[in-house]
Amino acid sequence: MRQLIHARIQHHPSRSNLIPVLLERLAPIPTEVVEHSSDPPSPWAGYRRCMEDLPKCSHLLIIQDDVTISPGMPDALGAIARDVPVCLYIARFPRDTSPRVVAAMNMGRRYVRLSQRSFMPIVAVLWPIPKLIEFREWAEENPHLPGQREPRSDDAMAGRWKMITRQEVLATVPSLVEHPDQEPSTIGRSAMWGKDKGRCAQFFADDALEYDWSMP
Repeated sequence: MRQLIHARIQHHPSRSNLIPVLLERLAPIPTEVVEHSSDPPSPWAGYRRCMEDLPKCSHLLIIQDDVTISPGMPDALGAIARDVPVCLYIARFPRDTSPRVVAAMNMGRRYVRLSQRSFMPIVAVLWPIPKLIEFREWAEENPHLPGQREPRSDDAMAGRWKMITRQEVLATVPSLVEHPDQEPSTIGRSAMWGKDKGRCAQFFADDALEYDWSMP
């Protein structure tokens, strides 16, 4: 079945200079820019906005505005699209997934499955629409994380959904999206990470079309 893929950019207005290049690199995927800002900053509130009024498509790529993408990535998405969410970016964290990413890279496997208990790196996720609706509805029914009345982390909320509802979530190996250590985190947590804050991809594809994404 031919996949119909759209994209939405999760955008903070302080980063407007990044949008033109990202739109150019995402072409010809139909793409919307979804802007959100708040005080205190809340990436999760911005992500919720990206899940509203979904376009008519089979899959929606929700991608942050402070990324770079591998050449050929838009053309590769049709082969990557599954009936489960696929993260196009994964760094050295979650720690329990990192060794399996290294093993997959060494063995020429194109995907790893995230563990049930880890957070979900949500920098760039290709969502099948039914799963995105499922996540949105779960979040409406479960608006709080343990110990947090107003959660702000989109990674944590997605990871909680994955764990509680026992979802299968895949990540591409290598990543097709890089999260450069250049823009400050909108949630204000940069200091908690190491030199690159754990935000750079563990492996990043020079050209997405060099890989066979139909492989398991």
